[in-house]
Amino acid sequence: MKKETIRVFEGFAGYGGASYAMKRINKSSKKIRFRVVGYSEVCQSAIDLYNANHKQNRGKLIKNWGDITKIDEMELPDFDMFTGGFPCQPFSTAGSCKGELDPRGTLYADIVRICREKAPKYLFLENVVNLCRGKFKPTYETILRIFDEIGYDVQTTILNSADYGVPQSRQRLWFFGKRKDAGGLPENFSMKPKPIPLEHFIEEFLDEHPDEELYRTQAQIDHIKEIHGKSKDYFHVKERLCYDYYNRKIRTDRICMTVTPPNHNVVRIVEPPVNGMDRFRKLSVDEHFRLMGFKINGKTREIIYPDNLTYLELGERAGNGWEINVVTVLLKHIFKQL
Repeated sequence: MKKETIRVFEGFAGYGGASYAMKRINKSSKKIRFRVVGYSEVCQSAIDLYNANHKQNRGKLIKNWGDITKIDEMELPDFDMFTGGFPCQPFSTAGSCKGELDPRGTLYADIVRICREKAPKYLFLENVVNLCRGKFKPTYETILRIFDEIGYDVQTTILNSADYGVPQSRQRLWFFGKRKDAGGLPENFSMKPKPIPLEHFIEEFLDEHPDEELYRTQAQIDHIKEIHGKSKDYFHVKERLCYDYYNRKIRTDRICMTVTPPNHNVVRIVEPPVNGMDRFRKLSVDEHFRLMGFKINGKTREIIYPDNLTYLELGERAGNGWEINVVTVLLKHIFKQL
């Protein structure tokens, strides 16, 4: 039986979170395969990371159409699904929280513009949970109303990566839509996959021998304890755990807080003391990406880092990316119903 090929345009692509999930599905599914026909990204570090990891046949680069606000939708190739994590910073507690007053907060309008013209069969989008709550809820309702008006039957759900195999508390809002003139979403369609019990915790996602440059000095740690109001032996743990810098507590549930770009300075690892000295450090680059669902071990490296990208640039890409394990589970769940 020949597989159905779904052509994808990956908007706001980042490192290609959708592409990674679709590659996994292509290897396992007997019914469908995905093929990216173009992507849109403006950040150079994201472009470099995307191009290093995603190519067409014979190593040809996938075309980057650049700034989505400047794309002429009439020139785009035909595609069957638009994917995109449109910028979350306007709605995130770690971002500007200006909503539509932030120019990035209205970029969903470009998704609407492109999808109105190209009429892809499917939409698959992501944003932070804040978008559907509180003062931003009217924007969320407007987005759903507009997609309905241009012909899409859309459902949403909130998923946490910790419920689907990765020890990171990362809640995200997911949208999936199908064109009404293509039958819309089936009756009893569910956006929420059955949770998967967490069997692997943060210790298994950490480097065996972290670089010493990641560690804070004892003087720096003492200062952190002072400003956070912690006792002298607070960081004397028995196993490696996440210290939630934002909420000023050690995560004894053995999972990590939400991975964010390094400039937010919130994710830390606390380790058992050595010779009575505290061990407190940043995540390594590999740890950032393992906690975003990537397989990185002695046998497998699911992502390649271009030599020109710095720790801060790679950490930013991870913090702003899609956790690819949950994306894979969700896409499989969706297309099994379709």
